[in-house]
Amino acid sequence: MSLSEEYNQKKKNSPGEVLQAIQDGDYVLSAQAMAEPVSLLEQMPLLKKWGRKGITYNSCMPMADLPWYHDPAMGETLEHVSWFFSAPTRKAHAEGLCSFLPAGSTSLVRKTLQRAAALHRRPVLLASASPMDSHGYFSLSLSALFERDIIDRGALVLLEVSPHFPRTWGDTLLPISRVAGFVETDRRAPISPLPGMGELDRKIAAQVAELIPDGSTLQLGVGHIPSAVAEALKDRKHLGIHTGLFSDSLMDLVRCGAVDNSRKGFLDGISLCAFANGSQELYDFLDNNPGVVFRRGTFANEPKIIARNRNMVSLNTGLEIDLTGQCAAESMGFTQFSATGAQTETVQGAQLSPGGKSILALHSVYSIRNAQGEKVLKSKIVPYFRPGTIVSTSRNEIDYVVTEYGVAWLRGASIKERVKELIAVAHPAFREKLQAEARRCGIG
Repeated sequence: MSLSEEYNQKKKNSPGEVLQAIQDGDYVLSAQAMAEPVSLLEQMPLLKKWGRKGITYNSCMPMADLPWYHDPAMGETLEHVSWFFSAPTRKAHAEGLCSFLPAGSTSLVRKTLQRAAALHRRPVLLASASPMDSHGYFSLSLSALFERDIIDRGALVLLEVSPHFPRTWGDTLLPISRVAGFVETDRRAPISPLPGMGELDRKIAAQVAELIPDGSTLQLGVGHIPSAVAEALKDRKHLGIHTGLFSDSLMDLVRCGAVDNSRKGFLDGISLCAFANGSQELYDFLDNNPGVVFRRGTFANEPKIIARNRNMVSLNTGLEIDLTGQCAAESMGFTQFSATGAQTETVQGAQLSPGGKSILALHSVYSIRNAQGEKVLKSKIVPYFRPGTIVSTSRNEIDYVVTEYGVAWLRGASIKERVKELIAVAHPAFREKLQAEARRCGIG
């Protein structure tokens, strides 16, 4: 069969026809974040109309807030679980219509599909892709984080194909022989607003930048602080990129010449990532760009792989850090905000790298409204976590903690030393109380 015959045989005219392939008891995973196939997902209520039962639907950092996420009647058809919460899933969770799925970025596929196999559940992947090329390959475009491993473990693959999604290289390439069905659309990849940067972000970034010499290999997340750090690194030379997320900030470092990937010592000459999230300018930069290679999360985020880079620097953040060095990056109390993601793996990998280091950077305080509607400041450095708070990175893994008030180096430090270092970078308004609580608890 020729490629054109195979293409036309598998081509479907509507999302509904593609979704008919989903059967009772299937374990359905959606590609994450910007890669989610919205045109297919919008039609998921058809499964209820068709009487499908016993389906598990696993989302990951969804961008589109689909109405059926908030429809209790969909519970008759599927159970919605999510590995990484975002605004839509936080809302659905509060409504009792979505459950969080704990897993690391390198263990998600293995653990979920092992469970699915034990329960005789067929895996199905719903993903976005750029159009097939003359050799019969689609590109999964903006994410290979867990999608590639799902495919390689035999999942049924259903695609939404749009010419507006960038064609990327690496583990995103997918032959038509592995695609069960697809729908063609004209949908554009979602745009992530560029994060603004305030005075505190730049103050923190300046201190982080002091820890990053020429020739370092970078893993940066997305947000105000990583963007400010990238801006502060534009005068560096011979930086490299080995990261989970490729963002506008990293694109800017490539374009200005700070990144040339010449001294990584591992996969020199290319920027390596697992997924991308950002502006249309970023997507245009990634399109057909062999200098940015997408690899599956079990490669890009594997600590032993990360450690093969020289002078690896991982930059992550947290919601709170306690005085012994534990980092809570996904929940405060029983309120689930996001997920651990790859924080644990990148922290471990960076510290195993020759000359490497891991950095947790955060503002010293956040604000809330009290019962009277007044703004109240709360310290992000706390003596201990409230009940229900999840530890994302253990105190055994902690290295550098940076706030606008300085740098705390905790690697190899005793609890007493950690208490002293962390109080020194806490907001001055909370230092006395933190010290008093440390003494009361017998740790400082």
